[in-house]
Amino acid sequence: MRTAIGIALGDRYRLVRQIAVGGMGEVWEAYDESLARSVAVKVLKAEFAGDRGFLDRFRTEARNSAALSHPNIAQLFDYGEQDGSSYLVIELVVGEPLSDLLEREPVLPARKLLPILAQTARGLHSAHEAGVVHRDVKPGNILLGRGGRVKITDFGVSLAQNQMVMTATGMVMGTAQYLSPEQAVGRAATPLSDLYSLGIIAYEALVGHRPFTGPTAVDIAVAHVNNPVPPLPATVDRALSDLVMRLLSKDPAARPQSGAELAETLDRLVPRTPPSGVPVLVTTVPERAPDPIVQPTRRNPAPPPSFPPPADRRPPARTSGHGGAHLHRTERGETGVQVGSRRFGWPLVALLLLLVGLLGAAFADRLIGASAADPGATLQVVAGPVTGQYPRDGAFDAMIPQGVRDADPHATEVKDA
Repeated sequence: MRTAIGIALGDRYRLVRQIAVGGMGEVWEAYDESLARSVAVKVLKAEFAGDRGFLDRFRTEARNSAALSHPNIAQLFDYGEQDGSSYLVIELVVGEPLSDLLEREPVLPARKLLPILAQTARGLHSAHEAGVVHRDVKPGNILLGRGGRVKITDFGVSLAQNQMVMTATGMVMGTAQYLSPEQAVGRAATPLSDLYSLGIIAYEALVGHRPFTGPTAVDIAVAHVNNPVPPLPATVDRALSDLVMRLLSKDPAARPQSGAELAETLDRLVPRTPPSGVPVLVTTVPERAPDPIVQPTRRNPAPPPSFPPPADRRPPARTSGHGGAHLHRTERGETGVQVGSRRFGWPLVALLLLLVGLLGAAFADRLIGASAADPGATLQVVAGPVTGQYPRDGAFDAMIPQGVRDADPHATEVKDA
Protein backbone atom coordinates (compact mmCIF):
# COMPACT_ATOMS: atom_id res chain seq x y z
CA MET A 1 0.00 0.00 0.00
CA ARG A 2 1.40 3.33 -1.03
CA THR A 3 1.31 6.22 1.45
CA ALA A 4 1.24 9.86 0.43
CA ILE A 5 -0.44 13.09 1.43
CA GLY A 6 -4.09 13.07 0.41
CA ILE A 7 -4.57 9.29 0.23
CA ALA A 8 -7.61 8.06 2.18
CA LEU A 9 -7.31 4.77 4.05
CA GLY A 10 -10.53 2.84 4.21
CA ASP A 11 -12.21 5.75 2.41
CA ARG A 12 -12.20 7.52 5.75
CA TYR A 13 -8.76 8.47 7.11
CA ARG A 14 -7.09 10.98 4.78
CA LEU A 15 -3.32 11.32 5.32
CA VAL A 16 -2.18 14.85 6.15
CA ARG A 17 1.53 14.65 7.04
CA GLN A 18 4.13 12.12 8.10
CA ILE A 19 5.11 12.26 11.77
CA ALA A 20 7.73 9.52 12.20
CA VAL A 21 9.12 6.30 10.74
CA GLY A 22 9.71 3.25 12.93
CA GLY A 23 11.06 -0.26 12.45
CA MET A 24 7.85 -1.76 11.11
CA GLY A 25 5.71 1.17 10.12
CA GLU A 26 5.19 4.82 9.38
CA VAL A 27 3.19 7.16 11.62
CA TRP A 28 1.01 9.76 9.90
CA GLU A 29 -1.33 12.46 11.04
CA ALA A 30 -4.67 11.90 9.33
CA TYR A 31 -8.13 13.40 9.27
CA ASP A 32 -11.10 11.24 10.15
CA GLU A 33 -13.71 12.38 7.64
CA SER A 34 -16.52 10.48 9.39
CA LEU A 35 -16.01 11.97 12.86
CA ALA A 36 -14.29 15.21 11.74
CA ARG A 37 -11.27 14.86 13.99
CA SER A 38 -7.50 14.47 13.69
CA VAL A 39 -6.01 11.05 14.45
CA ALA A 40 -2.68 9.26 14.20
CA VAL A 41 -2.37 6.36 11.73
CA LYS A 42 0.37 3.75 11.95
CA VAL A 43 0.80 2.08 8.55
CA LEU A 44 2.86 -1.03 7.86
CA LYS A 45 5.87 -0.21 5.71
CA ALA A 46 5.50 -1.00 2.02
CA GLU A 47 8.42 -3.46 2.06
CA PHE A 48 6.60 -5.57 4.65
CA ALA A 49 3.27 -5.59 2.85
CA GLY A 50 2.15 -9.14 2.19
CA ASP A 51 4.51 -10.54 4.86
CA ARG A 52 2.38 -12.80 7.03
CA GLY A 53 4.60 -12.37 10.08
CA PHE A 54 4.42 -8.57 10.11
CA LEU A 55 0.70 -8.62 9.40
CA ASP A 56 0.23 -10.87 12.43
CA ARG A 57 2.23 -8.46 14.58
CA PHE A 58 0.02 -5.56 13.53
CA ARG A 59 -3.08 -7.57 14.34
CA THR A 60 -1.60 -8.52 17.73
CA GLU A 61 -0.80 -4.90 18.52
CA ALA A 62 -4.34 -3.95 17.59
CA ARG A 63 -5.86 -6.60 19.87
CA ASN A 64 -3.57 -5.81 22.80
CA SER A 65 -4.08 -2.06 22.50
CA ALA A 66 -7.85 -2.45 22.17
CA ALA A 67 -7.90 -4.23 25.55
CA LEU A 68 -6.31 -1.23 27.27
CA SER A 69 -8.01 1.90 28.51
CA HIS A 70 -6.05 4.26 30.71
CA PRO A 71 -5.32 8.01 30.72
CA ASN A 72 -1.60 7.26 30.33
CA ILE A 73 -1.97 4.91 27.33
CA ALA A 74 -2.64 6.17 23.81
CA GLN A 75 -6.08 4.89 22.90
CA LEU A 76 -6.66 2.70 19.86
CA PHE A 77 -9.62 3.83 17.71
CA ASP A 78 -9.64 1.49 14.71
CA TYR A 79 -7.80 -1.18 12.72
CA GLY A 80 -7.95 -1.86 9.00
CA GLU A 81 -6.30 -3.70 6.12
CA GLN A 82 -5.93 -2.46 2.57
CA ASP A 83 -3.98 -3.67 -0.49
CA GLY A 84 -2.19 -6.40 1.44
CA SER A 85 -1.12 -4.05 4.22
CA SER A 86 -2.63 -2.94 7.52
CA TYR A 87 -2.95 0.19 9.60
CA LEU A 88 -3.82 1.24 13.15
CA VAL A 89 -5.81 4.37 13.97
CA ILE A 90 -4.65 5.78 17.30
CA GLU A 91 -5.29 8.82 19.47
CA LEU A 92 -3.26 11.77 18.21
CA VAL A 93 -1.06 13.11 21.01
CA VAL A 94 -0.04 16.72 20.49
CA GLY A 95 3.39 16.99 22.05
CA GLU A 96 6.75 15.26 21.74
CA PRO A 97 8.38 11.97 22.73
CA LEU A 98 10.55 11.84 25.81
CA SER A 99 13.51 11.07 23.54
CA ASP A 100 13.26 14.55 22.00
CA LEU A 101 13.17 16.15 25.44
CA LEU A 102 16.26 14.20 26.56
CA GLU A 103 18.07 15.19 23.40
CA ARG A 104 17.35 18.82 24.18
CA GLU A 105 17.88 18.49 27.96
CA PRO A 106 20.10 15.46 28.69
CA VAL A 107 19.71 15.91 32.47
CA LEU A 108 16.26 16.61 33.86
CA PRO A 109 15.58 18.03 37.31
CA ALA A 110 13.93 15.58 39.67
CA ARG A 111 10.73 17.62 39.96
CA LYS A 112 10.29 17.43 36.21
CA LEU A 113 11.32 13.80 35.82
CA LEU A 114 9.48 12.13 38.69
CA PRO A 115 5.93 12.94 37.49
CA ILE A 116 6.83 11.51 34.07
CA LEU A 117 8.09 8.30 35.66
CA ALA A 118 5.06 8.06 37.96
CA GLN A 119 2.57 8.41 35.10
CA THR A 120 4.45 5.88 33.00
CA ALA A 121 4.42 3.44 35.91
CA ARG A 122 0.65 3.85 36.25
CA GLY A 123 0.08 3.25 32.56
CA LEU A 124 2.29 0.14 32.64
CA HIS A 125 0.46 -1.12 35.72
CA SER A 126 -2.85 -0.81 33.89
CA ALA A 127 -1.45 -2.81 30.96
CA HIS A 128 -0.01 -5.43 33.32
CA GLU A 129 -3.36 -5.75 35.05
CA ALA A 130 -4.89 -6.44 31.64
CA GLY A 131 -2.27 -9.13 31.05
CA VAL A 132 -0.18 -7.16 28.52
CA VAL A 133 3.60 -6.70 28.81
CA HIS A 134 4.94 -3.88 26.65
CA ARG A 135 8.46 -5.34 26.16
CA ASP A 136 9.80 -2.19 24.49
CA VAL A 137 9.64 0.61 27.07
CA LYS A 138 11.97 3.39 25.91
CA PRO A 139 11.90 7.23 25.64
CA GLY A 140 10.69 7.10 22.04
CA ASN A 141 7.52 5.26 23.12
CA ILE A 142 6.66 7.71 25.93
CA LEU A 143 4.81 10.71 24.57
CA LEU A 144 4.54 13.97 26.51
CA GLY A 145 1.28 15.71 25.73
CA ARG A 146 -0.15 19.04 26.68
CA GLY A 147 -0.20 19.82 30.37
CA GLY A 148 2.50 17.21 31.03
CA ARG A 149 0.20 14.24 30.39
CA VAL A 150 2.14 11.04 29.57
CA LYS A 151 0.88 8.62 26.90
CA ILE A 152 2.52 5.20 26.36
CA THR A 153 2.39 4.09 22.76
CA ASP A 154 3.65 1.39 20.37
CA PHE A 155 2.60 -1.99 21.73
CA GLY A 156 3.95 -3.55 18.54
CA VAL A 157 6.09 -6.15 20.33
CA SER A 158 3.83 -6.48 23.35
CA LEU A 159 2.86 -9.88 24.65
CA ALA A 160 -0.47 -10.79 26.19
CA GLN A 161 -1.31 -13.69 28.46
CA ASN A 162 -2.17 -16.96 26.70
CA GLN A 163 -0.80 -15.45 23.50
CA MET A 164 1.39 -17.49 21.21
CA VAL A 165 4.98 -16.29 21.20
CA MET A 166 5.88 -15.04 17.74
CA THR A 167 9.66 -14.88 18.22
CA ALA A 168 12.03 -17.58 17.13
CA THR A 169 14.23 -19.40 19.62
CA GLY A 170 17.10 -17.16 20.71
CA MET A 171 15.50 -14.05 19.18
CA VAL A 172 15.32 -11.05 21.50
CA MET A 173 12.50 -8.54 21.23
CA GLY A 174 13.09 -4.99 22.40
CA THR A 175 15.75 -2.30 22.25
CA ALA A 176 19.17 -3.36 23.54
CA GLN A 177 19.85 -0.16 25.52
CA TYR A 178 16.69 -0.68 27.63
CA LEU A 179 16.60 -4.49 27.66
CA SER A 180 16.20 -6.28 30.98
CA PRO A 181 18.77 -8.97 31.96
CA GLU A 182 16.15 -11.75 31.81
CA GLN A 183 15.18 -10.73 28.27
CA ALA A 184 18.86 -10.55 27.28
CA VAL A 185 19.36 -14.20 28.23
CA GLY A 186 16.23 -15.27 26.32
CA ARG A 187 13.76 -15.65 29.15
CA ALA A 188 10.20 -14.39 28.82
CA ALA A 189 9.54 -10.78 29.64
CA THR A 190 7.40 -10.02 32.68
CA PRO A 191 5.85 -6.85 34.12
CA LEU A 192 9.04 -6.44 36.18
CA SER A 193 10.99 -6.36 32.92
CA ASP A 194 9.06 -3.24 31.92
CA LEU A 195 9.95 -1.66 35.28
CA TYR A 196 13.65 -2.42 34.68
CA SER A 197 13.44 -0.58 31.35
CA LEU A 198 11.79 2.34 33.13
CA GLY A 199 14.71 2.32 35.58
CA ILE A 200 17.15 2.69 32.66
CA ILE A 201 15.17 5.72 31.51
CA ALA A 202 15.35 7.22 35.01
CA TYR A 203 19.11 6.66 35.19
CA GLU A 204 19.64 8.25 31.77
CA ALA A 205 17.57 11.33 32.64
CA LEU A 206 19.37 11.87 35.96
CA VAL A 207 22.93 11.36 34.70
CA GLY A 208 22.77 12.32 31.04
CA HIS A 209 23.71 8.91 29.60
CA ARG A 210 22.66 5.27 29.85
CA PRO A 211 24.36 2.97 32.38
CA PHE A 212 25.46 0.41 29.79
CA THR A 213 26.92 1.06 26.36
CA GLY A 214 28.87 -0.92 23.80
CA PRO A 215 29.83 -1.09 20.13
CA THR A 216 27.04 -3.54 19.28
CA ALA A 217 23.61 -4.47 20.54
CA VAL A 218 24.98 -7.81 21.75
CA ASP A 219 27.69 -6.12 23.83
CA ILE A 220 25.10 -3.87 25.43
CA ALA A 221 22.82 -6.83 26.20
CA VAL A 222 25.72 -8.71 27.80
CA ALA A 223 26.54 -5.66 29.91
CA HIS A 224 22.97 -5.64 31.25
CA VAL A 225 23.51 -9.22 32.42
CA ASN A 226 27.06 -9.09 33.81
CA ASN A 227 28.15 -5.53 34.60
CA PRO A 228 27.23 -3.77 37.84
CA VAL A 229 25.26 -0.57 37.57
CA PRO A 230 27.55 2.50 37.87
CA PRO A 231 26.67 4.55 40.95
CA LEU A 232 24.61 7.68 40.53
CA PRO A 233 26.22 11.07 41.25
CA ALA A 234 26.14 12.36 44.80
CA THR A 235 24.03 15.28 43.61
CA VAL A 236 21.05 12.96 43.14
CA ASP A 237 18.75 12.70 46.14
CA ARG A 238 19.63 9.65 48.23
CA ALA A 239 16.09 8.26 48.32
CA LEU A 240 15.70 8.66 44.55
CA SER A 241 19.13 7.10 43.95
CA ASP A 242 18.20 4.07 46.06
CA LEU A 243 14.94 3.65 44.15
CA VAL A 244 16.68 3.72 40.76
CA MET A 245 19.24 1.15 41.92
CA ARG A 246 16.38 -1.11 43.05
CA LEU A 247 14.76 -0.83 39.63
CA LEU A 248 18.06 -1.87 38.00
CA SER A 249 18.56 -4.95 40.14
CA LYS A 250 19.63 -8.02 38.20
CA ASP A 251 17.19 -10.05 40.29
CA PRO A 252 13.57 -9.18 39.42
CA ALA A 253 12.49 -10.04 42.97
CA ALA A 254 14.55 -7.10 44.32
CA ARG A 255 12.71 -4.57 42.17
CA PRO A 256 9.43 -2.85 43.08
CA GLN A 257 6.82 -5.53 42.54
CA SER A 258 4.30 -3.52 40.56
CA GLY A 259 3.87 -0.31 38.65
CA ALA A 260 1.39 0.90 41.26
CA GLU A 261 3.95 0.42 44.06
CA LEU A 262 6.55 2.27 42.01
CA ALA A 263 4.16 5.14 41.28
CA GLU A 264 3.29 5.54 44.95
CA THR A 265 6.97 5.62 45.88
CA LEU A 266 7.63 8.28 43.26
CA ASP A 267 4.67 10.30 44.53
CA ARG A 268 6.18 10.37 48.01
CA LEU A 269 9.37 11.79 46.55
CA VAL A 270 7.43 14.62 44.93
CA PRO A 271 4.80 15.92 47.36
CA ARG A 272 1.44 17.09 46.06
CA THR A 273 1.45 14.88 42.96
CA PRO A 274 -2.23 13.97 42.43
CA PRO A 275 -3.40 10.36 41.93
CA SER A 276 -3.99 11.10 38.25
CA GLY A 277 -0.26 11.47 37.86
CA VAL A 278 -0.45 14.81 36.06
CA PRO A 279 2.63 16.70 37.24
CA VAL A 280 2.21 19.60 39.58
CA LEU A 281 5.11 22.02 39.54
CA VAL A 282 5.81 22.90 43.15
CA THR A 283 7.47 26.26 43.54
CA THR A 284 8.91 27.15 46.91
CA VAL A 285 8.08 30.73 47.72
CA PRO A 286 10.22 32.28 50.45
CA GLU A 287 8.20 33.19 53.48
CA ARG A 288 7.79 36.85 54.08
CA ALA A 289 7.07 38.55 57.34
CA PRO A 290 3.46 39.66 57.72
CA ASP A 291 2.83 43.26 56.94
CA PRO A 292 2.68 45.37 60.12
CA ILE A 293 -0.77 46.53 61.07
CA VAL A 294 -0.81 50.27 60.79
CA GLN A 295 -3.14 51.87 63.29
CA PRO A 296 -4.89 54.95 61.96
CA THR A 297 -3.56 58.12 63.53
CA ARG A 298 -6.23 60.01 65.37
CA ARG A 299 -5.77 63.73 65.13
CA ASN A 300 -7.27 65.84 67.88
CA PRO A 301 -9.49 68.50 66.39
CA ALA A 302 -8.21 72.02 66.69
CA PRO A 303 -9.75 73.88 69.63
CA PRO A 304 -12.30 76.55 68.75
CA PRO A 305 -10.87 80.06 68.57
CA SER A 306 -11.07 82.02 71.80
CA PHE A 307 -12.57 85.47 71.98
CA PRO A 308 -10.96 87.88 72.32
CA PRO A 309 -8.03 86.39 70.36
CA PRO A 310 -4.88 85.82 72.38
CA ALA A 311 -2.25 88.49 72.28
CA ASP A 312 0.27 88.24 69.49
CA ARG A 313 3.37 86.55 70.91
CA ARG A 314 5.63 87.57 68.06
CA PRO A 315 8.27 90.18 68.82
CA PRO A 316 7.00 93.73 68.32
CA ALA A 317 7.81 95.42 65.08
CA ARG A 318 10.31 98.21 65.00
CA THR A 319 8.72 101.54 65.86
CA SER A 320 9.16 104.69 63.90
CA GLY A 321 10.34 106.58 67.01
CA HIS A 322 7.51 109.11 66.91
CA GLY A 323 4.80 108.99 69.57
CA GLY A 324 4.98 105.25 70.04
CA ALA A 325 3.26 104.52 66.71
CA HIS A 326 4.54 101.60 64.72
CA LEU A 327 3.60 99.46 61.76
CA HIS A 328 1.57 96.40 62.55
CA ARG A 329 0.65 93.31 60.43
CA THR A 330 -2.55 91.53 61.31
CA GLU A 331 -3.05 87.76 61.35
CA ARG A 332 -4.60 87.95 57.86
CA GLY A 333 -1.53 89.75 56.46
CA GLU A 334 -3.08 93.26 56.57
CA THR A 335 -0.88 96.14 57.68
CA GLY A 336 -1.78 99.30 59.57
CA VAL A 337 -0.71 101.86 62.17
CA GLN A 338 -1.04 101.26 65.88
CA VAL A 339 -1.06 104.16 68.30
CA GLY A 340 -1.00 103.02 71.87
CA SER A 341 -3.57 100.33 72.22
CA ARG A 342 -5.62 101.51 69.21
CA ARG A 343 -5.07 100.13 65.73
CA PHE A 344 -5.93 102.06 62.57
CA GLY A 345 -6.22 100.60 59.13
CA TRP A 346 -4.70 102.21 56.09
CA PRO A 347 -8.03 103.56 54.73
CA LEU A 348 -8.63 105.50 57.95
CA VAL A 349 -5.04 106.73 58.05
CA ALA A 350 -5.32 107.91 54.45
CA LEU A 351 -8.56 109.77 55.23
CA LEU A 352 -6.97 111.45 58.25
CA LEU A 353 -3.97 112.52 56.20
CA LEU A 354 -6.30 113.94 53.55
CA LEU A 355 -8.24 115.86 56.22
CA VAL A 356 -5.05 117.23 57.75
CA GLY A 357 -3.88 118.31 54.31
CA LEU A 358 -7.16 120.16 53.61
CA LEU A 359 -7.07 121.87 56.99
CA GLY A 360 -3.46 122.83 56.42
CA ALA A 361 -4.34 124.32 53.04
CA ALA A 362 -7.23 126.30 54.51
CA PHE A 363 -5.05 127.51 57.37
CA ALA A 364 -2.31 128.60 55.01
CA ASP A 365 -4.81 130.45 52.80
CA ARG A 366 -6.21 132.46 55.70
CA LEU A 367 -2.82 133.12 57.13
CA ILE A 368 -1.62 134.55 53.87
CA GLY A 369 -4.75 136.70 53.57
CA ALA A 370 -4.35 138.07 57.13
CA SER A 371 -0.72 138.83 56.60
CA ALA A 372 -1.52 140.86 53.59
CA ALA A 373 -4.05 143.01 55.55
CA ASP A 374 -2.03 143.48 58.72
CA PRO A 375 1.55 142.37 58.72
CA GLY A 376 1.83 142.74 62.48
CA ALA A 377 -1.22 140.70 63.26
CA THR A 378 -1.09 137.08 64.29
CA LEU A 379 -3.59 134.64 62.89
CA GLN A 380 -4.98 132.11 65.33
CA VAL A 381 -7.16 129.28 64.20
CA VAL A 382 -9.41 127.79 66.77
CA ALA A 383 -10.11 124.16 65.88
CA GLY A 384 -11.59 121.36 67.76
CA PRO A 385 -9.62 118.34 68.66
CA VAL A 386 -9.18 115.79 65.86
CA THR A 387 -10.86 112.49 66.66
CA GLY A 388 -10.02 109.06 65.38
CA GLN A 389 -13.48 108.43 64.00
CA TYR A 390 -14.71 108.47 60.45
CA PRO A 391 -16.96 111.49 59.56
CA ARG A 392 -20.51 110.64 60.24
CA ASP A 393 -23.24 110.83 57.61
CA GLY A 394 -20.71 111.75 54.94
CA ALA A 395 -20.22 115.30 56.45
CA PHE A 396 -16.72 116.42 55.85
CA ASP A 397 -16.94 119.31 58.38
CA ALA A 398 -17.87 116.99 61.20
CA MET A 399 -14.31 117.44 62.37
CA ILE A 400 -14.69 121.26 62.68
CA PRO A 401 -15.86 122.66 66.07
CA GLN A 402 -19.33 124.06 66.22
CA GLY A 403 -18.21 127.60 66.62
CA VAL A 404 -16.05 127.59 63.59
CA ARG A 405 -18.64 125.72 61.53
CA ASP A 406 -21.30 128.43 62.18
CA ALA A 407 -19.00 131.30 61.42
CA ASP A 408 -18.68 133.00 58.16
CA PRO A 409 -16.47 130.83 56.02
CA HIS A 410 -14.66 133.88 54.75
CA ALA A 411 -14.15 135.43 58.18
CA THR A 412 -11.29 134.68 60.47
CA GLU A 413 -11.16 135.58 64.10
CA VAL A 414 -8.12 137.79 64.63
CA LYS A 415 -6.78 138.82 67.98
CA ASP A 416 -4.23 141.38 68.67
CA ALA A 417 -0.92 140.00 69.36
